[in-house]
Amino acid sequence: MEFTFDEGNGIIKDKATGERCIIFPKARLEQIFKRLNELFQSGAQVIITEGCKAAGKWYVNEIPEEVQADKAKFLKSAVQRFKDAGLGKIEITEYNPEAAELKFRIWNNFFAEIRIGEATYCYCLEAYVDGLYEQLLHKTPRIKKTKCIGKNDPYCEWHMKPESGEKR
Repeated sequence: MEFTFDEGNGIIKDKATGERCIIFPKARLEQIFKRLNELFQSGAQVIITEGCKAAGKWYVNEIPEEVQADKAKFLKSAVQRFKDAGLGKIEITEYNPEAAELKFRIWNNFFAEIRIGEATYCYCLEAYVDGLYEQLLHKTPRIKKTKCIGKNDPYCEWHMKPESGEKR
């Protein structure tokens, strides 16, 4: 993400979308997630997951159609945006556009560092990517996590491919 800082008015805007942004520390997000868990218990994960999935879909809609049409260009832009947002460094290790399959790693995954008890919030990223995939490819993805920083792996890793005819 690239930002413009308007010091005179005290605002930050995303250059790509023109939307106003804020920056706040990871500790505040941890507090928000903790409070959601206190209020909604097991329902908190559903709320957070659906919000992240919707954010992934919204991102696709913000991107110009010519970028959406070129899947490699879209992937490059999405990876850069994620990195620029400070959420970690994404490495695409396998990409098969014809089969809509992708294997990727995230080093320094922001969501793996947020914990309540033993659980990480990596499912936020999975939901975001699910939303991207569905909105861009009009297919339901099957996402399998194979490594996790929360389990002492050096990075988080996922494999994505279309569901085999099943709908969620």
